[in-house]
Amino acid sequence: MTTLPNRRRGFTLIELLVVIAIIAVLIGLLLPAVQKVREASARTKCSNNLHQLGVGLHAYYSANGCFPTAGDTKIQLSWNVYILPYIEQDALYNQFSQAANSTYLGAGKNDLSINRVAAFLCPSSIFETMQTNAPHNSNPPDLVGGIAPYTTHYYGIMGPSVGNNPTTNQPYGATLTTNGHGGFGQQGIFRQGAPPVTQGPRTTDVTDGLSTTLMVGEMSWYNDIDSTRYRPWVRGCDSTPICGTTKNVALAINNHDTTLFMNMAMGSMHPNGANFLMGDGSTRFINQSIPMDVYYSLASRNGGEVNTDY
Repeated sequence: MTTLPNRRRGFTLIELLVVIAIIAVLIGLLLPAVQKVREASARTKCSNNLHQLGVGLHAYYSANGCFPTAGDTKIQLSWNVYILPYIEQDALYNQFSQAANSTYLGAGKNDLSINRVAAFLCPSSIFETMQTNAPHNSNPPDLVGGIAPYTTHYYGIMGPSVGNNPTTNQPYGATLTTNGHGGFGQQGIFRQGAPPVTQGPRTTDVTDGLSTTLMVGEMSWYNDIDSTRYRPWVRGCDSTPICGTTKNVALAINNHDTTLFMNMAMGSMHPNGANFLMGDGSTRFINQSIPMDVYYSLASRNGGEVNTDY
């Protein structure tokens, strides 16, 4: 009797398709989890960036007895430039010109904005440089030899420019302008350095409490319809008048209205909100659903409001 050799049985087409389907389902379940972990890491890094800026701002305070202004209109450099020595960027800071009565476009100023400073950039944002071909972003004078400069995703808070104080029911202090840029809030930790104002506030001026007053907010959002109008991180305040690296609080977090340059909203590519640096150097993630009266109150340094619900 002849014994036939054993034949190895292979997968049928149906079995192969089932295996492929199972693998596809597992990949579909795994990818969102990986993306969540990646975003959680990016959000933590973003918060750490803000904490580093807080350390720099308080080190500046210790050395100068006040916080920096949003930017001196005579020199037109931003507060970001002035904290460079306090975030381990001494060599870069020493290259900047302090020449008065020259614009930020002068030699030794905007040309240095092609230097990437990691602490100014959120890892979740898809753009690190000023976009020249996206809606509302183009600003040819800011280009450095045709190269788009690096921006910042963290903006000093100039206070509310609209709305009423919920405690006094009086309008918040703001200097509005007719040039279409939105003017300046007057009750934030940052303010325009137009003479005779030559320095920012002291901690004693933050009567609402440093831990409940916004100092720096994240603005790293982007969409295909209304992109943020990013500008170089070195650009301070000028006689237009605008301030390049500070914003008012006027719109809800992640509101993509770009009508008024100074009122563009804080926001991020993190889900549902954005990171903020408080006056005491701590960081908070604030949900985009925060009530606007509470948000305005947090942006004010001296409004007398009681902020517990955020």
